[in-house]
Amino acid sequence: MSPETLQVTTMLATSLAALAAILSGLCAFFSYKLARKIQNEMKSDERIILGAPIHPELKKLKHERCVLMCALFNKSKRKAFIHSVEAFDRQGAILDVTWAGEIDHIGMPQNPSQLVGVVDSANIYIRCTDGKEVEYMELWISHSFSDEPCVIIYDPSLDWANNAD
Repeated sequence: MSPETLQVTTMLATSLAALAAILSGLCAFFSYKLARKIQNEMKSDERIILGAPIHPELKKLKHERCVLMCALFNKSKRKAFIHSVEAFDRQGAILDVTWAGEIDHIGMPQNPSQLVGVVDSANIYIRCTDGKEVEYMELWISHSFSDEPCVIIYDPSLDWANNAD
């Protein structure tokens, strides 16, 4: 092979390698953009819907007033995790509460692991650790789908005022 042919072949191979690297980079970029678009579309249905907090029915009637039950509905195909529940009184002071996915027959949260999984739907039970009757409670429920907590308020006086109209 002559030196000129070798030089042309080397330049051609180098050019083809550079072109392949550029095409590979473009494919990687467009693949990344497509993956982000698919991920964002999948996350668009990741929502937790909260039911109205109520006092659950218990065998000991006076104990049910100390516990709130809140139904959770998962709109996603992926499992969600409730990892934090904060409770506040009317003045905005933090209430010391225990919460779990189950309670016993007198309303005590069972296995308060600070993590409750929600596939389709689940209930969480919140009880003030002082055992007093719940007359008002603002709940901030944090879950794995969002950095912002879901907020719901238990206030039976609002229901009474709305029904009086």
